[in-house]
Amino acid sequence: MAHEFWIQPVSFRPELNSEVGVRLMVGDGFPGEARARDSKKFERLDVLGPSSEGKAVAIDGKDGDEPVGVIKLARPGVHAIAYRGRETTIELEAQKFEDYLREEGLDAIIQKRAELGESKAAGREGYSRCAKSLVTAGGESSGAWNATSGLKVEIVPTANPCAARAGDSLGFRLIRDGKPVQNAKLTALTQVAGSTVRMTSRTDDRGEANFTLRSPGLWVINVVLMDRVDPAANRSDVDWISIWSSLSFELAPSESPPRTDKPAAGTP
Repeated sequence: MAHEFWIQPVSFRPELNSEVGVRLMVGDGFPGEARARDSKKFERLDVLGPSSEGKAVAIDGKDGDEPVGVIKLARPGVHAIAYRGRETTIELEAQKFEDYLREEGLDAIIQKRAELGESKAAGREGYSRCAKSLVTAGGESSGAWNATSGLKVEIVPTANPCAARAGDSLGFRLIRDGKPVQNAKLTALTQVAGSTVRMTSRTDDRGEANFTLRSPGLWVINVVLMDRVDPAANRSDVDWISIWSSLSFELAPSESPPRTDKPAAGTP
């Protein structure tokens, strides 16, 4: 079961007015596989410009396209691409479901299943995905790096990753419905020498977690939140509802300024 889903633009640092393909990636780590556009699978795919007063603009495309769309950034600064997927249901046999919960740090769900006498029962889950990616146009790193996109579950940097360099410590705030989420396991992923490297950190009382990101290149911050299905929903097909959320960006090398027109790379 692939747990990571992220947005990966063809370039994280394009020149102004250049066309940038937007890819939707899925995989158990890097490099991942690009998915073709399927409008039945998502509710929104848009980009917010550097001004927080602006409105997000839908990213158009045709079903079957890969990349799923193309953006043209006419204003310098950080733009935020956002994606909200529709729900998919899945059923995993008991041990695989327990292993998945343990891997994602969902200890409270493991405990709840035990309390309900469901530890040896299959896991029936309805999951959906939220994803955001930060793109820096024209070499300007100010803008929408800390803007909220209105996603159900969203990871928001507390310091600007588009102005940071390898070796910097960066904080990330996890919010659900606009409120901070405590004690959630965030995972930071990158690729070093062809292998996926993961680090984990739990959110504090403010919903924040910190990482020291030592490698330049593509980084993905990932989280999975899960709850028991609401009895009021009157659903018989699933027992658990989860949302997987990610934030992707490119980190500049430690001794050089951020470059423009640098293609996104799987290997930092």
